[in-house]
Amino acid sequence: MKRRSTISLIKGMLSLIKGKRYLLVIAILVGSLGFLAAIGLTFFASSFIYSLVGGKALCSLPLYITAILVCGLSRGGLRYIEQYLNHYMAFTLLAIVREKIFQALRKQGSKMLDDKKQGEILSIIQSDVETMEVFYAHTITPFFIAIIVSSVTATLLGVILGYQYALLAILAYIIVGFIAPLIFAFLNKDVGMNYRKVLGRVESNYLDSIYGIREIIQYQHNDDIVSSLNENSIELSSIQKKLADKSANAIKATNLIIAILNALMILLGAFLFYKGYKISANMVLGYGLLASSFGPVIALAMLPSNLTMSFASADRVMNILESKNTLKYGKEDFTFSSLELKDVSFSYDDKPLLKSINFTLEKGQILGIQGKSGSGKSTLLKLLLHFEEASKGEVLYNNKDIKVYSKEALAKNVILFSQSTYLFLGTIAYNLRIAKSDATNEELEEACKKAGILDFIKRQEKGFDTEINSLKDNLSTGEKQRLGLARVFLSNADLLLLDEATSNVDAYNEALILNTLKKEAKDKAILLISHRQSTLAIADKILKLEDGVIKE
Repeated sequence: MKRRSTISLIKGMLSLIKGKRYLLVIAILVGSLGFLAAIGLTFFASSFIYSLVGGKALCSLPLYITAILVCGLSRGGLRYIEQYLNHYMAFTLLAIVREKIFQALRKQGSKMLDDKKQGEILSIIQSDVETMEVFYAHTITPFFIAIIVSSVTATLLGVILGYQYALLAILAYIIVGFIAPLIFAFLNKDVGMNYRKVLGRVESNYLDSIYGIREIIQYQHNDDIVSSLNENSIELSSIQKKLADKSANAIKATNLIIAILNALMILLGAFLFYKGYKISANMVLGYGLLASSFGPVIALAMLPSNLTMSFASADRVMNILESKNTLKYGKEDFTFSSLELKDVSFSYDDKPLLKSINFTLEKGQILGIQGKSGSGKSTLLKLLLHFEEASKGEVLYNNKDIKVYSKEALAKNVILFSQSTYLFLGTIAYNLRIAKSDATNEELEEACKKAGILDFIKRQEKGFDTEINSLKDNLSTGEKQRLGLARVFLSNADLLLLDEATSNVDAYNEALILNTLKKEAKDKAILLISHRQSTLAIADKILKLEDGVIKE
């Protein structure tokens, strides 16, 4: 996907602030007052010291002390409020961004999950969203604060010392707060983008290695995985070092620029003194005012290295948020009675995966489909669930095109059971009630009995209240699969799409499950996909899928 420009990313990130702008305005005002209080502290302190060495005092001693105390104490309080508002707004927005990502993933369905590894999506949701905090908490308000405080300070310098000092101060603020950060950001851009890309790959590989630890050990791939993780970590460390070096160079350059600009201010004073101007209280106060006013623009100058990574992360997040859902859904509801595929074909990147598929399935029937890996079975299921749309032909439910029905209607009527079952943290009952939230204990027992898992649950000390987390290492693949199958029996769907439903169970439990499916088919329609002849034996009709073509 084409990389977005910085301007495009900023617009996209700012568009997410809707509803929280009042917090932004308050934070900017409070932050500006905080910096002005810090400048006022230096201003009144330098004026007081100047009065002690014989200069003209601006006010009485009590007023000096009061002004210094007010500025000093208010600076701390105002800074705290500003930071609190910034971070409250930032982390509230991050929660909103994560919610939007989940909504986008739901709209895209399996298509988005197929295009990206689970580890990469997890990296985006967790790490990339977190990195965007730099923009929301440490960039927006400092930018406006720098403009406000710099404008006030430059105006005061113009009043106290003259327009020459004001112009020099404005030039200094522009160089330190805007030109230098833009240069640093440009120099860091590719490194930051590369860092987020490599970090996402590292997190994805790490997560995959955790999920596949049993297979890694079983097939003795330990050394290969460790070597791969080490190579990725070394690459990531190298990029981190480059970023750290660039950040250090940016700090050095910023300090050097400030030193040069302060020197120019002193040289300007020396030149004016040479031309006959006398050193006055105004000049001393002006220097103190200028020297203490760089705080807001220095905050901007320190941003580029982190901000570059924030933009890189935002680019990955926006890829998901702005992804267009090409699937068309209607608004109609239905109660399943029949499924028909008419001359259905599907191609991906001009590669044909399914060719002229035709079959029908009605309530009370079991249709078996047999096919090797890569024959097009997964693609067929995606079409039936409307995760993809046919390139040609029609997928009909109750003699109507699938596109006229809402997602909710399809989810209510059609359920998929695949050979991999995911169990959430929580009790067995909680995991089963994902299929039907209001299921009674009797319904849970009946569904588990059909799936051949009830005896296993009853052997647990807490039965259905047993925590999955405590069982996870002791659950076999077959037991997980049967819990998933119990969910299917618990649902009210009338069309069951079963993909290798008995692939991980023994012969006894397979016979038990198949017998249950045969009984269930009296009130439901079942599409049974399997490579096992024993499983397909209960089907009323068996179709063979070879290279995207159906053969009876």
